[in-house]
Amino acid sequence: MSLIYFVRHGESIGSHLLENLSPDENILSENGHLQAKKLGIHLRSVTFTHLFASPYIRAICTAQHILSESETIYSDDAIVVDPDIRERNLGIYEQKTTKELVTALMTAGDDYFDWTPEGAESRLDVERRLESFLQKIEAILDSGLERKTILVVTHCTLMVHLWHYLLQSEQKYRFKNWKPEFMKVCKNTSYFLLAVENLPDKIQPRVLEVVVAHGSDHLKSLPDDVFSSLANRDKSLDSMKSCMQQ
Repeated sequence: MSLIYFVRHGESIGSHLLENLSPDENILSENGHLQAKKLGIHLRSVTFTHLFASPYIRAICTAQHILSESETIYSDDAIVVDPDIRERNLGIYEQKTTKELVTALMTAGDDYFDWTPEGAESRLDVERRLESFLQKIEAILDSGLERKTILVVTHCTLMVHLWHYLLQSEQKYRFKNWKPEFMKVCKNTSYFLLAVENLPDKIQPRVLEVVVAHGSDHLKSLPDDVFSSLANRDKSLDSMKSCMQQ
């Protein structure tokens, strides 16, 4: 079995201001830097054999903080920047406030995965990217007999789409211990740790086990992220609380 850490990036300036900034503008906030460093300390004894990050600055910077706190020394080009794990583009809602976006998501309800605002990526667009990325991961997992330990720093919505895709792909993947609460929104720098079966003989489905879900012990000494605080104090967002990892 190999291990994959799926990490949500640290809090960004856009999240702190509750605004949807462009990827180049939306860098880590001061709290986001602290979150990423804390996660690095928490994972400092883990040696990663492969490292991937979304091309967005907030994800790359989070990955760099994790490596900077590690007991292992990595080369300057250790992080592979992969556009297949960038955040989902939500079209016209990229220019709206966080509250406007959340309200629209709440209105979409159970149809969220197929909700495609004007100019946005569709669910199928995102799943094609995920399928491409997973093919790269599988090639790594099945090369050689040694156990791989992979770090993937990505985004909140992308991770939710990932779980949905894996659960819908029963011929390719099978979770040993999936629980509905795993689908909840991740806090910034919380992580999932999956134990993944190697398949050198290509017999499917590939078995997945959730070892850690919404791992956030490293955040206990830090203040809540701004989005969690908003949902807790704004009565109009009460129904959103059930979708969040508190």
